[in-house]
Parts: sequence; C-alpha cells; structure tokens
Amino acid sequence: MKVIIVAGGTGGHIYPGIAIAQKLKEKAEVLFIGSLEGLEKDLIKFPIKLIHARGLLRKISWKAISAPLMAVWGIIDSLRYLREFRPDWIISMGGYVSFPVIIAAKMLKIPVLLHEQNVLPGATNRFLSKFADVVTLSFSESKKYIKGVVTGNPVRESILKLKKINGKQFTVLIIGGSQGARSINVSVGDQIDNFMKLNIKIIHITGTRDYDILKKHNYPFYHMLSYMYNIEEGYKEADIVVSRAGATAISEILACGLPSILIPFPYAAENHQELNAKVVEKYGAAIKLSDQDLGKLSKVIGSLITDQNKLIKMRESAKKLSRNNASESIIGLLNAKS
Repeated sequence: MKVIIVAGGTGGHIYPGIAIAQKLKEKAEVLFIGSLEGLEKDLIKFPIKLIHARGLLRKISWKAISAPLMAVWGIIDSLRYLREFRPDWIISMGGYVSFPVIIAAKMLKIPVLLHEQNVLPGATNRFLSKFADVVTLSFSESKKYIKGVVTGNPVRESILKLKKINGKQFTVLIIGGSQGARSINVSVGDQIDNFMKLNIKIIHITGTRDYDILKKHNYPFYHMLSYMYNIEEGYKEADIVVSRAGATAISEILACGLPSILIPFPYAAENHQELNAKVVEKYGAAIKLSDQDLGKLSKVIGSLITDQNKLIKMRESAKKLSRNNASESIIGLLNAKS
C-alpha cells in the first residue's frame, strides 16, 4: 500500500501525522505533503514534498489577498505529486495545506481519510469532510458538528513508550505550542519569585520569539528552552503540565497520564481551544485557566502541590480519557476500506 499523509503548518497538525507514519512504515510506503511555509520541513524525517499553500488571514495584507492564488498553485503542485506517487490513500491531518491536496485527490479519484484533532472542527475540515471517504475524530463531542468515527488523536511512539521518572523535586513543564505563548511567558516571568517559594523545578519551553525576554531569569530551579524537539524528556520529568489547549498537546499530556492546567489561546479560530479545555476539565483531568487569570498560575500550582489526592484523581482521569491506539484505529479503517 502507498499512502500520502498531508500535514503542515504547526506541530499540532504535524506530530499526529508522524505518529501514523511510524505505525505505517513497515506496512506501507509513506510520503508526506506539507507547505513551503510551515515547520514540517524541519520536523518530518520521512520523505516529503512541499507545496504552495497559505491559510486565510483575517487582517488585510498581501498574504491574505494572495491565499486563493496560492491554493490554486497548491492544487497544481498536488496533482503533479499525486500522479508521480500514485497513492492508494490520502490521510489528511487538517489545516490549510489539506485543501489543495484533497481537491487534487478528488480530481484523480483517490480516496481520502480526513482526521479532525479538535472538539470543534475547523472551517477547512468542515468543508473538506464533504469530499472525504472516511472522517476520524479525536473527541466524541465532535459528533455534534461533523459525522465521523472516534479514534482519538495519534501520539508518537516515543511518548507512548516513555517511562516516568520519580524525581525528588516537584516538576512543572510549561509549554505554549510550537511557536510559544507570549501571555504565558510574560506571566511566568512576572511570577518567578512566587514559583521560587514553592520549591519546585520548572521546565519552560518559551518559543524562539520570547527566549531573549526571559533569559534574564537565571535561577537554579528555572530551566528555559526555546524549543524541545524531544518533548518526551519533558513529559518524563513532569508532575504537572501547563499548556495551551491545542488538541495535539492535550493528546500527548493525556497519553502520559499527566494532570494539566490548560490555558486556551483566546484568539484561536472560533475559540476552539476553549472547547478542548472544557472537555478535558469536564472529565477531571485538567484545570482550565483563562488568559485573564494567568496571574493566579503560581497559586493554582501551589494548591495542587498541597492536594495530592486531587493530583492522583487527575492522573487517573487523564489515563482513562487517553486513546493510545489512535494510529492503529486509523490504519485499521484504511485496511477495512481498501
């Protein structure tokens, strides 16, 4: 079998695609298609082709105006690569790079499996689901918005197989997505003295943009990185994770059985991160904290440290909510439909 996986833009779309490829590589020939402007060329180690693609931007600019033209260009790119590779299936992980590839796939009558990571499907996926032969979902709550099979969101093998380290010091892993989170970074810097009083270890992934702003905080307990390619090492040490509420980050945190404080990005499209966080909080695996309440972060962490029973219950809830066989489920659907 030959499979093309479409994944690009941010880590949230790319990492689940990598997780599927890791399971497929012994059974199928895999090719990725990504965009020229995303992180995929740096993160994906499988064979990859890059196409012209650009998301629709809200602000008026040349990039926004040129997006439709880029989509047409991307369809032409996709037609060329699909004809060369001749895949049996297209697996799309969503996002703007999916549009030209799926349109090209339908023109060539190649079957498509479309995966949705978030509780609320994005506008692109809601539209493209009409052209998909199979739709898979990460959350059962997504069935309110789109028809599909609930498989969970694929998580990479290195995370699924990690073994936790029981450190002597309570460790908090703070992540803000593949590009960092300005409001979280600033708030952590403002509360650094409060964190020091908690006698904890902090591993803070800032993103490259804010790294220089925070490097002045040179404390033994505070470990700062601009990016962490081996994020499993962070999860391995962590007792709790502070994160944006992107679907892929949530899936990884749940797969590790970790309690979390989820801070939805307030400007995410259609506020989809808010819905992600609410679902995880509803099941007792996380505490949702708004951007406006970030000043309470050190206090919330402190209260969890003193309430070990709550931490235990959150860990148990995270394990119950995780779906660690998502990649196998998606591949099983391909085999069943082939």
